[in-house]
Amino acid sequence: MREMTQRILLGSLRRRKGRVAVAICAVALGASLVVAALNLRYGIRGRLAQELRSYGANLVLVPRTEPFLKERDLVILEDERFKERIIGYAPFIHKIAKVKGKDVVLVGTRFPQVRKISPWWQVEGRWPDKEGEVLIGSSAASKLGLRLDDRFSAVHKASQLSLSVTGLLRTGGAEEHQVFVSLETLQRLTHLHGFLTSVLVSSRAGKELEETVAVLQKVWPQAEARTLLQVARAEEALLARLEIFLALVSLLILVAAGLSVYATISTAALERRVEMALMRALGAEERQVAWIFASEAAGIGLIGGLLGCAAGLLLSEAIGLTVFGSLILPSLLSLPAGLALGVGISLFCSLWVVRRVLALQPAMVLKGE
Repeated sequence: MREMTQRILLGSLRRRKGRVAVAICAVALGASLVVAALNLRYGIRGRLAQELRSYGANLVLVPRTEPFLKERDLVILEDERFKERIIGYAPFIHKIAKVKGKDVVLVGTRFPQVRKISPWWQVEGRWPDKEGEVLIGSSAASKLGLRLDDRFSAVHKASQLSLSVTGLLRTGGAEEHQVFVSLETLQRLTHLHGFLTSVLVSSRAGKELEETVAVLQKVWPQAEARTLLQVARAEEALLARLEIFLALVSLLILVAAGLSVYATISTAALERRVEMALMRALGAEERQVAWIFASEAAGIGLIGGLLGCAAGLLLSEAIGLTVFGSLILPSLLSLPAGLALGVGISLFCSLWVVRRVLALQPAMVLKGE
């Protein structure tokens, strides 16, 4: 009986190559999208968050009660607890000074650190690298009538400094109305050695951002941590929408694949109902009849799943190269998940067919009723 069952199964597959191929392609398509979605979910999350962080910091530290933060407390951000959480940070001092008789916001900072957390800043000329050199916002330069290589004096109370313009800054934000100097230069002008007004931090988004804020509040109680919601929420919302989109598309394709398998198995059952009835009449057990359809469905799912895994890997890597210019590291979960889904959905969709076949009365089928 087993040999007869195997011959029936192989003969059925040979006679219906076209329909089986269509079902395999449908399962492969669904599995490929699942594999690609899982690879992209883990690969894109890191890269997309990195791309979004390139638009600026997402956390600012300001004094809680005192007028200033202490510069020596910056060592807290170098602690091991923040090694994997914080991408970079930059200290700032903001003060109003007189330039050509007009009030201008002078900002003291460390330029190498600013370049790390704000790579999107557009600088015409070059970044300051010497004492007395400044980066001036385009609006401030227009207001003061300053151009590249111009020299000017900045006055704060009784102190005065001679400065020179090395770069014009364009950001599309408030920075274009400010003049940036080195932190030490502004501290000397304002006599605020060792003090800061704020610290901008580029932290990892999502739950890690919330955890970073919680830890900072404990270890640096003098500083109040505030998230820059526009950037932080943009990261979280865009990543969440991407995952929802991939999940919905995967679900739709898997439903379509399931319907294709169901149609294929149902057609086979309809065409072979007399054979099945004859097998039952000759003494075949229900599990032997069910095994024929389950094996056919499992074969479709297995082949489709394997093809889908390969196609999904290629698809995710193609998207990675196109969007991010680099390959995406495949997820270890994606391959077994794609294979399991291919086989699982095929077997699940064959259950209804098996139940319908087993419910047939052999005598009635053989009589043509």
